[in-house]
Amino acid sequence: MKSHPFRIVAIPAIAILLLAGCSAAPSPSQIGSPPPASSPDGSAAATPEIADLVVSILPIIDLAPLHIAIAQGLFEAEGLRVSTEVLAGGAAAIPALVAGDLQVTFGAWPSFLKANAGGIELRAVADGDAAAPGFTQFLALPGSDLEGNPAGMAGKKIAINTLGNLGELAVRWALTEAGVDPDSVQLVEIPFPDMGAALESGNVDVIWAVEPGVTVAKSVLGAVVVVDSYIGPMAGFPVAGYQVTRQFAERYPNTVAAFRRAITAAAAIARASPQLVTDLAPSFTSLTPELAAQISLPVYGGTIEAATLHRVYDLLVSFGIMAEGLDVDALIAP
Repeated sequence: MKSHPFRIVAIPAIAILLLAGCSAAPSPSQIGSPPPASSPDGSAAATPEIADLVVSILPIIDLAPLHIAIAQGLFEAEGLRVSTEVLAGGAAAIPALVAGDLQVTFGAWPSFLKANAGGIELRAVADGDAAAPGFTQFLALPGSDLEGNPAGMAGKKIAINTLGNLGELAVRWALTEAGVDPDSVQLVEIPFPDMGAALESGNVDVIWAVEPGVTVAKSVLGAVVVVDSYIGPMAGFPVAGYQVTRQFAERYPNTVAAFRRAITAAAAIARASPQLVTDLAPSFTSLTPELAAQISLPVYGGTIEAATLHRVYDLLVSFGIMAEGLDVDALIAP
């Protein structure tokens, strides 16, 4: 059987979104001992009720703060021992979270909000990241007359990874901004690792690509940018974050607080040192150092605020993806 040209080149970088594992990062001894844990007011932090946490992850650049916290001993300083487990995505991790096989998951905020609306009580622990220019883009093949032409997506087939989630929000807003009826396009669910092949074969006209898929598709296919994903009022849109069950948050508040402090500190490091993120990326993804140096980074968060979740929820409601009535303010772990 003839091998697919895109898959041969792209899988090593793109397939990290679902398939790759978490490689060893620099040990804390290589970086230096972390300071003792303390509360925001400077007092000694309360001891975590449980120390061992399993966190579900995707091997993507969004999770750089988690890996920084591991590498620099920030979890250790808080009295935590954190291990990671690669799953297919935030939505797929929710059943394992509810069953107690995981304690923390990293997932997209729409999945989190829809789970709560459906009776699965989750709580937000920390903000993960928000979109930045170049991090997520609509891409098409060269010669398609779609470069820089979002209005040209009218009537086209557009690949997104999950219906009713961030991709659909981005499609609807980009088309609305371009004066196009969002219902005029056909949305096709395609996993991120398969999007490049679908675009090359002509099965779709446009793909909603996220890093490192953006950089790989441009490099391998010469893909062109139709429009950046998060534009206008969606600029800097919240993407994903760290979540636990309501029962876990209520039973282990000191553990949740310790995890939040470590992630918040690591996110500040990531924001201040993007070079550190790109240098560390090959240790927790399948990216080569050369590719890691080219990708566009998101804006890393840390402290989670109700306004962040409201921004996502309000847009979901405005597009009819969710109904009104969810108490968003109650969804942040105290």
